[in-house]
Amino acid sequence: MPLQFVLGPSGSGKSTYLYRMVLEGALKNPEETYIVLVPEQFTLQTQKELVELHPRHALMNVDVLSFERLAYRVFNETGQPLPLLDEEGKSLVLRKVASDREKELSVLKGNAKKAGYIREIKSLLSEFMQYDIGPEELRRMIEKEREGSLLACKLRDMEILYEGFLAYLEKSYVVKEGLLDILAKLCGQSEFLAGSTLVLDGFTGFTPRQQRVLSRLMDCCKKIVVTATVGRQEDAYHYTGPFQLFARSKKMIASLCSQAEEKGLPVEKDILLFEMPAPRFREREDLAFLEENLFRKGREAYPYTPERIWLRRAGNPKEEAGWTAQAIRKLIRKEGYRYREIGVIAGDMELYGDYLTEAFEQYQIPCFLDRKRNILLHPYLEHIRSLLYLLQKNFSVEGVFRFLRSDFSLLSRDAVDRLENYVIGMGIKGGGRWDALWDKRLRFMAEEELTALNQSRITFLEQIREVREVARKSKKTVGEMTRALYGYMVSQEHQKKLKQAEETLLQEGEPALAKEYSQIYRAVLEVFDKFVDLLGEENIRLEEYCQLLDAGLAEARIGVIPPSPDQVVAGDLERTRMDRVKVLFFVGAGDHCLPGNLSRNGLLTEQERERFEEEKLVLAAGGKEQTYIQKFDLYRNLTKASDRLIISYSQTSSEGRSIRPSYLMGEIRRLYPSIRIEAAEEPAHEREWTEESGIEYLINGWQKEQMDDTWKEIRNWLLARPGYKKEIEKVWEAFRYSYLPQPVGEEDARILYGEAYRGSVTRLEKFSTCAFAHFLAYGLRLRERQEYGFQKVDLGNVCHDALERYAKRIREEGKTWTQLTREEQEAWSRQSVEEAVEEYGNQILKSTARNAYTAVRVQRLMDWSVWALTRQLAAGEFEPVWEEKEFGHGKIDRVDVCMAGDKAYLKIMDYKTGRKELDLSELYDGLQMQLMIYMREALKLGRQEWPDKEILPAGMFYYRVQEPWVQKLQPKEKESEAELQKKREGQLLAELKPDGVINGDKEILRHLNTERQADILPLKWNKDGTLAAHSKVLTEEEFWMLLDYAQEKSEEISDRILKGEADIRPYRKQNRTGCDYCPYSNICRFDKKVSGFSYKELEAMKKEEVLERLRTRKGGDGDEVDEGSAESH
Repeated sequence: MPLQFVLGPSGSGKSTYLYRMVLEGALKNPEETYIVLVPEQFTLQTQKELVELHPRHALMNVDVLSFERLAYRVFNETGQPLPLLDEEGKSLVLRKVASDREKELSVLKGNAKKAGYIREIKSLLSEFMQYDIGPEELRRMIEKEREGSLLACKLRDMEILYEGFLAYLEKSYVVKEGLLDILAKLCGQSEFLAGSTLVLDGFTGFTPRQQRVLSRLMDCCKKIVVTATVGRQEDAYHYTGPFQLFARSKKMIASLCSQAEEKGLPVEKDILLFEMPAPRFREREDLAFLEENLFRKGREAYPYTPERIWLRRAGNPKEEAGWTAQAIRKLIRKEGYRYREIGVIAGDMELYGDYLTEAFEQYQIPCFLDRKRNILLHPYLEHIRSLLYLLQKNFSVEGVFRFLRSDFSLLSRDAVDRLENYVIGMGIKGGGRWDALWDKRLRFMAEEELTALNQSRITFLEQIREVREVARKSKKTVGEMTRALYGYMVSQEHQKKLKQAEETLLQEGEPALAKEYSQIYRAVLEVFDKFVDLLGEENIRLEEYCQLLDAGLAEARIGVIPPSPDQVVAGDLERTRMDRVKVLFFVGAGDHCLPGNLSRNGLLTEQERERFEEEKLVLAAGGKEQTYIQKFDLYRNLTKASDRLIISYSQTSSEGRSIRPSYLMGEIRRLYPSIRIEAAEEPAHEREWTEESGIEYLINGWQKEQMDDTWKEIRNWLLARPGYKKEIEKVWEAFRYSYLPQPVGEEDARILYGEAYRGSVTRLEKFSTCAFAHFLAYGLRLRERQEYGFQKVDLGNVCHDALERYAKRIREEGKTWTQLTREEQEAWSRQSVEEAVEEYGNQILKSTARNAYTAVRVQRLMDWSVWALTRQLAAGEFEPVWEEKEFGHGKIDRVDVCMAGDKAYLKIMDYKTGRKELDLSELYDGLQMQLMIYMREALKLGRQEWPDKEILPAGMFYYRVQEPWVQKLQPKEKESEAELQKKREGQLLAELKPDGVINGDKEILRHLNTERQADILPLKWNKDGTLAAHSKVLTEEEFWMLLDYAQEKSEEISDRILKGEADIRPYRKQNRTGCDYCPYSNICRFDKKVSGFSYKELEAMKKEEVLERLRTRKGGDGDEVDEGSAESH
C-alpha cells in the first residue's frame, strides 16, 4: 500500500490540506473508512476541526483516534485479551515485586518500596518498554560493564524488578506500552482497518512499538499519508543526526521510508506546501520572516521594525501575568478578537499557572489551563488522608485537627475551636488520652463546657471507630485497611455530600470545579479496587499504607474538558495544541525557563544514557538533544500566531532572584535588530480596567494622595456601576477613617469593674500602659489561649512557690533564716522545690525530658536564692515576718521587720525572675507602682500588728531570682585560699544584690547593713563614711513623697477606670512602647499612620528630675506631707 508525505513549514496548511483530502475522499467513498491518527491530547480538537470543515458538519466514516484509542477500537472488534494495568496499577505491582525480591537488590535495597523510588523505577521501566529494551538487553549491557560498577548494579536491580514485573503481568494484565504490541498482532484480523485510508498528523516521531504498529498497518491499510514539518530549504530525506532544528521530522520520514522499502511498498510523490509566504502569514511579512529564519544560521536580519512582534519585560511573574491579561482584554474590547483566537504559552506552566489563573479571573477572561492537575490536595482527598495521618501519628494535635478542620468532619467549626483550645491547654496527646474521660477543667472553664467537650470527643471517636480498630491491629493487610476506609466513606455518606457540593458549585458558576467533584469519588474507588486486586493479602504497616495511598492518588487523573468554546487556551510548549490562533502570548522567556533544566533526572545519569547509545540501544532524548527539541517546539508554537506575537519575560523571580533574557529573546533581537524590549506597563488612562482593579487603583491613589483626573474618572465609573456604589463608599469610609476615643461609659464601667474599683497593682500598671488593653483584659476578660507547656512565667511561679514553702517550713520549725546550717538550707530547699514541682500544672515538669531538666534548673535557682537571701539577712538586723501576705491590691512576697525600741522598721522584698529594676520615672508615669503601694499596705499592716510602735519604712526591693555569672578570679601572689573565697563570695553576692530604694536615715542604714558591706544592698560608702553618689538612697521626706504619690496615682487611675476610659493610646518611652509584647494588637489594630492614632509620649527622667516634679506637685520644697504620713511620723 502506498505511503505519502505532506511536507511544509509551520503555517503552510498541512493539517487543513490533509483534513480536506480526508473529507473529500469520505464524501466520494462513503463505504470506505478513513482514520485520522493524532497524539492523544489532540483528538478532541482534531475532531472538532473536522466537524467544522465537513459540509454537513458530521462524521460518518471518519474516525479520529490516537494509538491507544485505535488499539481499543480494534480490541472491541477482535476481543481484548487482558485488562489494562494503568499507571497506578504499575506502581502497586512494582511495590509488591520490590517487597518480594528486596533481598536480591543492591543499590535500590531499602529504598525500592518508597513512593519516590517507585515513581522513578516505573518511569525508567516504561521507557525501557517503549523503546524495546527488555531484560535480555539489560543483561547484555551488564556483561559489558565493569563488575561492581554503579551502572552495572543499577541495571542488575532493574533487571530483577523488570523480570518480576513481567512475571506478575503474565496472563493477568497488559500495560499501556504492551497495548501496541497486541495491536500489531491483531491488525491483520481487523475488518475495520482492512482497506482503510490512514492519515497521521501532529507527530514528530515514533517509538519502536509505534513503528511496529505502523509496519503492520502498511500491510492492511489502503493508503497511509503522513504530515511532517520541514523548512523550505531542508532536504526532508537527509537525516544527519539529532542536533538540527528539523531532525525529528527527518528521522520520522527516514524510519517510515525504511519500513516501506523493506515491505516493497511504493512511496508516492510528496505533497509539497512550500508557498511563500505561507498561507498563515499572508500580508504578515514580519511573521513570515520569523518562520523562515528562526534558529537558522547565516540568515540576514529583517530590515524594518516589526509591527506584529512585541518584546516585553515585567518586574516579576505576577506582574507579567497581569499585563498579559490586560493586553488580552484590550484586544477583545478594542480590536474585536474572540477569546478563542488568543493563546498563551508559558515557558514553565508550573510557575506561571497560578499567576495566569489569578490574573484572568481579575480581568474576567474565560480561560482553560492545559496542565496536569495533582488531585492530592483536593478537599475530599485531604479528608481521607488526614484520617490516616491522625491514626499514624497516634492522635497528635496536628493530626487530629487536620482531620477535624476538613470539610467532612461531623463537628461544627465552633465545636472544633473549643476542642482545640482544651486539647492544647491540657496537653492532650495520644489515643489513650482521647479515650479517657476528660475531668479536668481549664482556668475559668464552667462544668457544662467540659460536658460539651466530652460529647464532641465521643462524636469524633465514634466517627473514626471502625477505621481505627483495623489500623490498631498489629497485623493487617492492604485489603483490610482498604475495606475499612471504604466502609467509612459509605457510612458517612460521602458520595451524597460530594454530589451536593457539585450542585452548589454549578449554581455558583464553577463548572470546572464541579466536574472535579463529580469524578473524585470514583477516582478514589478505582484506586481502592487496584489496592485490593493487586496487593489485597499483603501485610502492611499503617505508615506504609499512608505512603501507598498517597502514591496511588498522585497517579490518579481526573479529566477536565474546556467548559466554554470561546475561551483563551493557556498551556506549555510540549503538550498544548494551538490552532487557528491569531494572537499568541509567550510568557516566561527568561533564562530560568529557557532552556531550563533539560537534563533527564532519574535513576540513570546523562553519562549512563550515553552508554546505551554506544551499544545502539535507543532511549528517550538526553539533555543535548532536548535543547534542539525545545527549539523545534518553540519554532512550532511561535509560528502559530497569524496576526501578532508577544514575547515577555520577568526581570526577577517570585523569590526576588535576578533573571536575564533567554536565548530566545537574543534570537529575536538578532533577527530584528530594530526591535526594542519595552516595559510591560501602561499609563493609567490606557490600562484595561475591571471593577476589582479599579478599586485597587482608588485605594492606591488615596494612600499616595495621587487623586488625578484618571483617578476621578475611575471613581465616577465605579459609582455608576450597579452594586458598586456601596463598595466605593465603604472603601472611602475606610480611607477617611479617623480613630476617635470612645469611652465605655461610667454606667457600663461600674457593671464591668464594680462600684468600688479594687484592682491589683498589675491592673493599674496595665491601664497606664494602655487603657484599651486594660479594658480587654479586665473588662471583657479576653484571654490568650492557654497552652500546655512551661513558659518563663511558669518558672517564676514555681520559684515563688518554692520560696514560700521554704519560708513556711522555717516558721513551722520555729527557726529563723540565719539559724539554719548549710546542710539544712540545702535539704529544705530541695524538699520545697520537689513539692512545688509535684503540684504545679498537672505535673507538667515531668511531662518531657526538657521540662524535667527545667526542674533541675529551678533547684539551682532556689539554692542560689536561699544562699543569697540568707546572707543578706545575716548582714543586718531584719527578720522576715510575713511571706506571701495578701491585701486588697495584691500579695507581698516578703516583709521583714526590725524592732528598735519604740520603732518598727519594715522592709519589703518582691521576687522577680525577669530583669526588673526600680525606675522612679516609671513610677511617675504609673507604670511601676508596685513597691510603693506594697510598702503603704505593709505600713498599714504593721500599725495593726504593733499599735504601740512607730512604723517606719526602711526599704523596698526587687530580688531577681537568677543564677549568678561572674568572671573567674585568679589568685594574687601571697593570697590565701580563704581570702580568695571571700572575694568570690563577694562577687556572687554583688551579682545577686537586690535593687530598690532605701530610707536614708542613718539608724535605718545601720540596721539594714551593720557591717556596711557593699555587696548586700544597693549601698556603697566612701572612705570618709559618707554614702557614695550612686547609692540608691532617699531622704525620709522623699521616701514618704514617693509613697504618697503612688497612692494618689492609684486613686487617679481607679477613678479614670470607673469613668469608662478605654482609649487606644499606648505609651511610648524612648525605644519602648505599650505595644511591645501586647497580646491584643490584632484586636485594636493600632497604626500610627491612621489618623487619630497616636502614642502617649512619656519622658525619660532621672531620679532627681522625678523628685523635683513631685516637690512641685506639692507646691513647695517638699515639707508638706499628708495626714497619714504626719501621723506615722
